[in-house]
Amino acid sequence: MKRVLVLRAREDAARTSEKLRALGFESVLSPVLEIVATGAAIPSGEFDAVLASSAKGVECAGNISALLRLPFHAVGAKTAKAAETRGWRPDIVAGNAEAILPLLLARYAQPAHFLYLAGRDRQAALEAGLRAAGHRVTAVDVYAARAATALGEDARRALAAGDIDIALHYSRRSVEIFLALAEAVGLTPRLGGVTHLALSDDVATPLRAIALEPRVAQKPNEERLLALLRQV
Repeated sequence: MKRVLVLRAREDAARTSEKLRALGFESVLSPVLEIVATGAAIPSGEFDAVLASSAKGVECAGNISALLRLPFHAVGAKTAKAAETRGWRPDIVAGNAEAILPLLLARYAQPAHFLYLAGRDRQAALEAGLRAAGHRVTAVDVYAARAATALGEDARRALAAGDIDIALHYSRRSVEIFLALAEAVGLTPRLGGVTHLALSDDVATPLRAIALEPRVAQKPNEERLLALLRQV
């Protein structure tokens, strides 16, 4: 049975582990990020719509009752599902920021005010694109991703022994943290013997920078990443 290293926040890693078990893989978990709510308050104001690019943005947003009357637009099906759970009926849903931006610009021809339920560490493409088109974006950092200080012991031992066949990579930041933690304990040379699967080209960039050759999912979602895994 092939062993798969899962480098996600703990709750997400547990869900992925269940999927891997069903597919016949053994998972080794080493959360490199811990997702925590910041407790940031939602500012008062007149908003035309709410945006989120992660389910965590919805789950960590606190009291959103006053926002449920507003249109909700989501990056990713998981984000849309989280919004439905909290009472929204998601309107525009697309797989990534590049895909949702033109849809938003087409819908909002006149300047609009968006409330963005965001993470502290994020790419700026979505809000930058909206602002460049004349829209106003109020971003509230409702969650943060804290970096782990060490690899999980099971993962460290498995990597040292060459017992990891495949590693799943979900975000550029998690890859960067993982590589730094591996280097700190002298495991970088072992990474060449692992098949690395990345959610997107952006996620793959730090791996390519150290001469690893990751395979990239056709679309940036876990379904396509696991489909790629089944091909390995």
